[in-house]
Amino acid sequence: MLYLRLGFRQTTKLKGMKFLKWLLIIIVLIIAIVVIYGATQPSQMTVEESIVITAPASKVFEEIRDFKAWDEWSAWSKMDTVMEQSYEGEMGKVGYKNSWKSDNPMVGVGSQEVVEIREDEYMKTKMLFNGSADENFASFTLTENDGNTTVVWDMLGAETPFYARIMNTIFKPMIIQSYKSSLKDLKLIVESKPKAIPNPLNLEIVDVEAMSIISIKDSCSVEEMSGKMTEIYTELGIFMGTNGIQASGNSLSMYYTYSPEKVVFEPAFPVNQEVTVVGRVKVSEMHGGKAIKAIYRGDYSGLEEVHVGIDEYARLSNIELADYCWEVYLNQPGEVGNDELETHVYYRVK
Repeated sequence: MLYLRLGFRQTTKLKGMKFLKWLLIIIVLIIAIVVIYGATQPSQMTVEESIVITAPASKVFEEIRDFKAWDEWSAWSKMDTVMEQSYEGEMGKVGYKNSWKSDNPMVGVGSQEVVEIREDEYMKTKMLFNGSADENFASFTLTENDGNTTVVWDMLGAETPFYARIMNTIFKPMIIQSYKSSLKDLKLIVESKPKAIPNPLNLEIVDVEAMSIISIKDSCSVEEMSGKMTEIYTELGIFMGTNGIQASGNSLSMYYTYSPEKVVFEPAFPVNQEVTVVGRVKVSEMHGGKAIKAIYRGDYSGLEEVHVGIDEYARLSNIELADYCWEVYLNQPGEVGNDELETHVYYRVK
C-alpha cells in the first residue's frame, strides 16, 4: 500500500511538472509571437481621417484653432466633461497650449501645443501624454473648393520600441473611431451655424421716417433718363417757386420698374407744408418702416451695381422687398465732381 501511495504521488508530481512545462512553453510562444509581430509593425502609429464640410475654410478653422471650442466636438472631451483644463498663450498663434487632467484612463493627463499654423489652411500640434517626454504630432489641413472645405486630420505617434508596438495595434482602431466621430460632430456644429451673408456694399437695415413729398411720375427709356429727370425737376422747381413751397430735404426719386426700354420713376422733393396740386404734380405720403440702405459715392453710372447688390443681399438673407425703391441725392452734378456725388439708395422691406 505504501508503494502504491508513493507511486501515485510521484505520478501526480510528474503530471504537474509536465503541465507547468507546457504552460511555460505556451507563454514563451505567446511572447515570441507578440515580439515578432511587433517587430514587423511600423515604429510609429499613423492615423488619417477626413471629412467634407459645407462651409468656408475660415468658419471651420475658427472651431479648430480654438482649443476651448473642442469641448463641443472632440470625442475625448465628451469622454470626461468635467476634466481639469487650462490654456496658455494666444489663440491662433504658435505656442497656444491646452493641458488636461482626467480620471478617465482613455483621456488621462496630457497637453497639446500649436507648433505650426497658417490661417484658414493648416495647424500642427505637439502632444504629450501621461508625463512622458515622447512627442506625438497631429495636424489639420483645410482645402476649400466652391464653398466646401475638406478637412484632413492626421496623427503621427511617438517612436515605439518593437516589443510594445502591439499596443499601437490595439489602440489604433479606437483612435480612428474617435477621429471619425469628432470630425462628424465638427461638421454638424459648423454647418448648423448661421451662414454669413456677403455684404460688400456695407448695407444696413434702417428705420425710415414717414414724410410728405411733392412729385411727378413719368416713364422713359434708360437713354432718355438724364434729360427726363432734368425736365421733371425743373417743372417741380418752377411749381414750388411759384407757390412759395420750400423743400424740407434733399431731392429724391422713386423707381417702380426698370429695363433698358422703359423706366417708371417718380422724382420728388420732401415738403412739410400744405400744397394745392395742379396738373400732374401730386402730393403723397411716403410711409415709414424698415428699409435696406446703401450709401454710394461716385458717378451715377455705378448705381446699377448697387441695385443689383441689394437684390442679391435680400435674396440670400430671405428678405422680402416691396415693389419699389428710391434714391436720395445729397448733392448735384455741377456742385461737385462726378466722383464726389453721394446717393443713398433705399429698398423698403415688407
